[in-house]
Amino acid sequence: MIIKINDTSNPSPIFNFKKKWHKRGLKLRQWLIREVEIVDGDLRYRFRCETLRESARCRKIFLKEPGTYQWIKNEILPGEVFYDIGANIGVYTILAAKCVGGNGRVYAFEPHCANFSRLLDNISVNHLQGIVIPCNFALHEEDGFFPFNYVSSQAGTSQSQLASPSGEHEAQYQAEISELKYTAAIDSLISSGKLQAPHHIKIDVDGNELLILRGMKKLLSSPKPPRSIQVEIDKRNQIAIPQFLESHNYVLSQKHYTKAGLRRHEQGGDPDGQTFNMLFHLKA
Repeated sequence: MIIKINDTSNPSPIFNFKKKWHKRGLKLRQWLIREVEIVDGDLRYRFRCETLRESARCRKIFLKEPGTYQWIKNEILPGEVFYDIGANIGVYTILAAKCVGGNGRVYAFEPHCANFSRLLDNISVNHLQGIVIPCNFALHEEDGFFPFNYVSSQAGTSQSQLASPSGEHEAQYQAEISELKYTAAIDSLISSGKLQAPHHIKIDVDGNELLILRGMKKLLSSPKPPRSIQVEIDKRNQIAIPQFLESHNYVLSQKHYTKAGLRRHEQGGDPDGQTFNMLFHLKA
């Protein structure tokens, strides 16, 4: 429904009729918004979902990236600090927050504004405001300003890109809209005292993972570097990211494939032909 508003000092009966049904439509839409509850033993995770894409992302928490789920559940301990870089609507943010508990912290970085808005909703409905610190800016190897290119402005979407509008296979796309976004390096944020140093880091930003790693060289070389780092890997970074982390005393522990990658492997294909995750641990 489109409502044209001109001079409302003397509204016509037609305008009042449209206004009434417009309000009812908005109330109906608000009533239809649902929360998805995920049950995992004694734990429960709740997510506010306004679109099918968001609902699917939440319902597949155990299935889409089973390795990521198991890593967080098995290795993140109470009282620790976790960085979720590329948090989207917060599926793994919420999971990690349940693991670190009241004495831990989760920093959730998400530059996509619609995703960030839903991330705030999901922090709120899970009552994690004192544990999760949401950050609506991008991470990079340097502080500054860069264009953030939206492949879609809808919540729950991925593949939007900082600086260059290109997807995981390096195909250029026409950005729906571009926003001038502030960026910061992890080293700068930690040295300023704004962030606590992490015990674990997850990086999933659809292409700029290596730049973010370069922005934390001091952290990786510090007396207390992160114990584990999981990084999304695409064809552009299959060699460069492992080499970078190996040069900072990390060793590749596992490859975490998505559900699609595992299916491809079962069918005799090469799961490394598409995006997957690499989990690195600090050498003993």
